[in-house]
Amino acid sequence: MFDTPADAQAQLARHLSRPQVEMVVAALVPTLVFRPLPKGGERPGGTRIGGTPDLPPGLAWPRRAVPADMEAIARRGNAEAGEEMRRHFRKELPYAFFAQVDLAEARARGGPAPDLPGHGRLLFFYDLAAGPWDTGTESARVIWDESPVDSLAPQAMPPALAAAAEAERGEIAKSNRQFKLPAPKPDAGTAYSGPARPMRLHATLRPPALWSLEMEAAPTLQAALARSSNGENRFRDAYQDVFAKAFDTHGGAADEGRRNQLLGAPLPEQDDPRFAAEVVTRFGVQHLDRERRQAHSAEIAAGARTWRLLLQIDVADFQQERAEGTVYFLIRASDLAERRFDRVIAVYQQT
Repeated sequence: MFDTPADAQAQLARHLSRPQVEMVVAALVPTLVFRPLPKGGERPGGTRIGGTPDLPPGLAWPRRAVPADMEAIARRGNAEAGEEMRRHFRKELPYAFFAQVDLAEARARGGPAPDLPGHGRLLFFYDLAAGPWDTGTESARVIWDESPVDSLAPQAMPPALAAAAEAERGEIAKSNRQFKLPAPKPDAGTAYSGPARPMRLHATLRPPALWSLEMEAAPTLQAALARSSNGENRFRDAYQDVFAKAFDTHGGAADEGRRNQLLGAPLPEQDDPRFAAEVVTRFGVQHLDRERRQAHSAEIAAGARTWRLLLQIDVADFQQERAEGTVYFLIRASDLAERRFDRVIAVYQQT
């Protein structure tokens, strides 16, 4: 959003008073964002969203086994969604490929990148067909591939995954005809695939979302945004307006991928997704009822602060089509330090 603190000050001064600008600038969070590469700029092992990964010999595209708790997951949706999930799980399909990140490129961009390995690639896979009902480690796979670039080969989409994507496109086209909606774009993505888009990483500074843990870490700003006079808070209104214009792309077509990011503070659609990661790992359930959550609020809040956002992908941008939701790949700070990417938790949110 902002390239430097000076850039932030200049842009925010159009909307906020000087003391307000200083509070926001003090709370800015470094992050890495994705920007499209010029045509022809793609290279083996390069950063991309969607498409297919580059893999070395011996590293297979990960496939999801039938979950031991399939029935419990299916019951989290309505009857129709539950039956669709059962059919989906029984196929044991490969995960959808979400993104490939060139770690050497990330390290060269600076910002928060030194927390990542300095070589190889991070490969992000997610089960978008069932993941929204299945917060945890099984709905995603994150692989740190350290193999040399010259050993990599572009992959074709596994036939079963390609068939599932084509079947979904057919269902979407049929539904659109029935309700007299425009036909989907030929290259639009599905729950099983997204169009290949080569990217480059860019270091930037972003203000914290109102409901993020980073906002709690900026008490002066948080208090100013909470303060009201006669039920009004013009600072909060202006802050939300700036934030919405920068990041609110929901309910419409994908908008330049501005919600996609590597590291930094998440942009929640509900509460901070790190709370969901802590609840599912600490209690082994998707959600706690209000009474139990209040009883454990202090330990949940403390535990949530041990989680880091690894990657955030807007589903509409991934599919390059009208869609809802954001997928957050989260990892404990200790697991990131130990490179335990097998412990990544995926959280899905939508408004």
